[in-house]
Amino acid sequence: MSSILPRSQFIPLFALLLLHFAPAEIQGQNEGNLYASRFQPPGMWIWDNWFVHDGDQWHAFYLQVPKAIGKERRWKNNDLFKHVGHATAKEAPTGQFEWKNSGPALFALPGTWNDRHIATGSIIRHEGKWWQFFTGRGINGDGVGLALSDDLNKWNTEPAPLIPLIDTFAETAEAPYESVWQGETRHWAGISDPYIYPKPVDGWFYLVLCSRILDVPIEESGCLTLMRSQDLKNWESAGIMAWPRCFERMETPQLLHRPDGNWSLIFGGVVNSDWAKQKENQHAFPDAVRGKGSHKNYVYHFPTEFLVPAKDEHLHHIATPPGHYYIMKVISLKDTPDRSDLAFFTATEPDRGSVLSEPFRVKHLPEGGIELVRIQTESE
Repeated sequence: MSSILPRSQFIPLFALLLLHFAPAEIQGQNEGNLYASRFQPPGMWIWDNWFVHDGDQWHAFYLQVPKAIGKERRWKNNDLFKHVGHATAKEAPTGQFEWKNSGPALFALPGTWNDRHIATGSIIRHEGKWWQFFTGRGINGDGVGLALSDDLNKWNTEPAPLIPLIDTFAETAEAPYESVWQGETRHWAGISDPYIYPKPVDGWFYLVLCSRILDVPIEESGCLTLMRSQDLKNWESAGIMAWPRCFERMETPQLLHRPDGNWSLIFGGVVNSDWAKQKENQHAFPDAVRGKGSHKNYVYHFPTEFLVPAKDEHLHHIATPPGHYYIMKVISLKDTPDRSDLAFFTATEPDRGSVLSEPFRVKHLPEGGIELVRIQTESE
């Protein structure tokens, strides 16, 4: 495998065409008050957002595919088309962010280990550079990839994955890791969605993965696991964080240090609805999940520290407004003295499809749950 890819390397024609859809213009201002701060780049569907602040403005990254490929290929059979997009916005304590499209940020490229597509990731600042950890899919295997940048615009991808992953729907797989959960040794593998906590804790960087327990039916295999590293390149298992045995997947996690000093672990829960209807009354489903259906947002509460197994009684459903709001990510405003938190989602509209949602104020509840408060616009 070659070293970091030179900028002169061949780029597929469709990637060059996508660069055409990168005007620095404000999007999402024509849908009335509700959609005032929503965003969708021209010609794209977007979803699974992650954010970082550079000291001057916010940067949103997200998965995107061109609408030109057609709805039937929006979620599958879209190798090389699915990639990471980028937008920026000045902080707006009023909540009315005006996102400006910065175009594509990362692609899967032929001739690399990541030659199929890219999926969700996260970014931190370390040693003068930006480190973007992402889900990489390849013909010869999947993994957590790493790309480095000086300015959040131009990225150089490392030549090999850092952590092995398996395909989301793999029927069989080798287990690269084993951990003890409730007194039993469990074999597990990461699937996707690396979330890197931005600061080291006791000398270690921690990364949360959407993972699967491999010796149980897929309907109950979804779990969240923890990796740790001291240099951000060499990683080891730090165990299973959460396994409630009711999700196929626990997607796009985010670990938050709450204002009260406790911790929250946010994720999106994918449930096999037919299986759940049969199992809810005979299986020990957490109360927070019972009857909720699939693709809902949840938060685990960790009193005092997160390096302990999550408890079902500390799992809370996050209620959202009518409509489809999924994949919640929280940012902490930099220019407010009380460290106000805002939440963004992937929202779905009848005409435009999936977009970056308007923000909501986050209220951290004493028992560990989260309440969302809609931000009123000036005209309301």
